[in-house]
Amino acid sequence: MKKITRKNCFTVLAFAAALVMTLMALNVSGEEKAKKLDGKTLFEQKCFKCHKPQKFQDQHNSRKDWDLILSRMQRSTCTLSDEERDLIAGYLEKEHGE
Repeated sequence: MKKITRKNCFTVLAFAAALVMTLMALNVSGEEKAKKLDGKTLFEQKCFKCHKPQKFQDQHNSRKDWDLILSRMQRSTCTLSDEERDLIAGYLEKEHGE
């Protein structure tokens, strides 16, 4: 069996540190990407998968009403985080509010 030397230990530790730093950098870039998404972009990406834009033209709801509608979608078929729901509700309030 091969003896573990200090050099081998430092090599393994350096590799582990580099791996952790890389994973942290990937996580930060993913968070930055999510922050760059705005309500309009999320609305178009998420809602237009199932609904046509015309569906929203004549709807004028309060922020609370949009949030309730999006909550129903979230509980049924729409993959939507709470943060995304909030951003979309804010966008819909501005564009299609009362």
